[in-house]
Amino acid sequence: MKRYFQGTAAIMTLSMRQNRVFTLAWLLLPGLWVAINTLSSLVLFPTQEALAEMGVTLIDPLTVAIHGPLLDVSVAGFVTWRTKVFLVLASGIFSMIYVVRHTRLAEEQGKRELLEANVTGSLAALAAALLNMLLINAAAALLALLGMTALGLGFTGSLAHCLGFLAAASALGLMAGLVAQFFVGASAARGTSFGCLGLLFALHILWNVSGGNHPAAYLNPLEWPLLIRPFAGERFSVLLISLTIMILPAALSLWMTHKRDVGAGLIPQREGRAFAKPGFCSLPALAWRTQKGLFLSWLIFYAVFSFALGCASYLMVSAVSSAETLAELIARLGGVDRAFMSLMLYIVSMLISVYVLMSAGILRREETAKGELLLSLPVRRSRFAFGHLVYIFGGSAALALVSGLCAGLGAMIGTGDQSALVRLFFEMAGKIPAIWAFGGISMLLFGALPRWMSGLSYGLMVLFVLLEILWEQQSVSDAVYALSPFSWVTPLKVAQPPSVLVLLCALSALLAVSGIALFERRDAAMH
Repeated sequence: MKRYFQGTAAIMTLSMRQNRVFTLAWLLLPGLWVAINTLSSLVLFPTQEALAEMGVTLIDPLTVAIHGPLLDVSVAGFVTWRTKVFLVLASGIFSMIYVVRHTRLAEEQGKRELLEANVTGSLAALAAALLNMLLINAAAALLALLGMTALGLGFTGSLAHCLGFLAAASALGLMAGLVAQFFVGASAARGTSFGCLGLLFALHILWNVSGGNHPAAYLNPLEWPLLIRPFAGERFSVLLISLTIMILPAALSLWMTHKRDVGAGLIPQREGRAFAKPGFCSLPALAWRTQKGLFLSWLIFYAVFSFALGCASYLMVSAVSSAETLAELIARLGGVDRAFMSLMLYIVSMLISVYVLMSAGILRREETAKGELLLSLPVRRSRFAFGHLVYIFGGSAALALVSGLCAGLGAMIGTGDQSALVRLFFEMAGKIPAIWAFGGISMLLFGALPRWMSGLSYGLMVLFVLLEILWEQQSVSDAVYALSPFSWVTPLKVAQPPSVLVLLCALSALLAVSGIALFERRDAAMH
């Protein structure tokens, strides 16, 4: 057995030396996020009375749908309640990207074959990736624990909070390691991992809406930080269940790696056609071939998810109607079910923005893989880029419109409101300018800074989400929040005039055209 793991420590050291900026952000983000929330909470709630008053305001089903119930009305309880979902999602996404990058992507690029030319075991690469992921998550949790303790939040509750998001994020990383064994391509493994995370998050919302008292919640890593109950009678026994669940994907992924060939997946790769289809003779056809997997998978998922969301909207009526603190918001948005659907579609639009960044990333990968070959032919760079712009902008618009249509259909069936179909369709259409802003930003980075395109675009996405959360906590002003494209389509503010949305679309188009112009002037396939 030992020979299968030969060289694991050396590969761990080698992997740690790579992607240092990525790893540093992963390490520091949880601690910084907890510290920011703690300091802002101490400023916003100087007395227990102010905190208790805010606690009553926050205990409403619309917020509980995302964060779960507030277990302890104190600064420590508020901080853990407010940060746990973000910490799990952020650390979990970091974990999934890291594991897929150092397993399936390394095989796809031939790095694992190069490593195994030395004295290394067949399981060493996967074991090194999983162990590094666990170590980085543990270090991030330790830094967050030290920060919470230093700010006076209490050691036991802080320990429970940090162990909760550590276990959840690690479980998501182990799940990605298991998913990576099924596919030949890293993009398929990464997309499926994100799809599983989206499904878990959807179940998280539905369980919170329905009360959250279901034994199956223990199987969802996103529920563990709440089930462990930090600062509310900690239940560390939940970690035993978490550990048991985490062992299963780790053991399965190691067993599958041992059974399959290097570079192969458990799902056999489909053989290509001997001759291309007659229509496969243009750049748009090539763009469709490379973009269709991502587009169709997201389209199917959000159609089903939005329909289920609309059908479940009736559950919110009795729950939210008694929340006096939401009276103004509910009245402005047109009723309980309308308020719930407006906020949910707003969250869906933020998630669709991730699709825009992933679609733009495919354009960048196509440039590095096939750019020199294609551009050696009589092909203009603008035509090469425009083929993918159809999916960056048109694909994201289609996702938004289908989500609005399916949510409206579900709400019409669930609540009997015949106007829901048209209303939610046009409401989701109003979110498209904010989604397109990310397309413009990513295209500008593609033309100007291709090496940093992925990191900067996702970094800006995270920054805008942070601004959203800080604005909701009243920690930043409206002027600062206006830097985020989401601020112009949020249902929590008065609706903007159509001219503002048209201006946002024009700005997105200008950024995209500028990016293509810069692409035509720079070196092709610049790494």
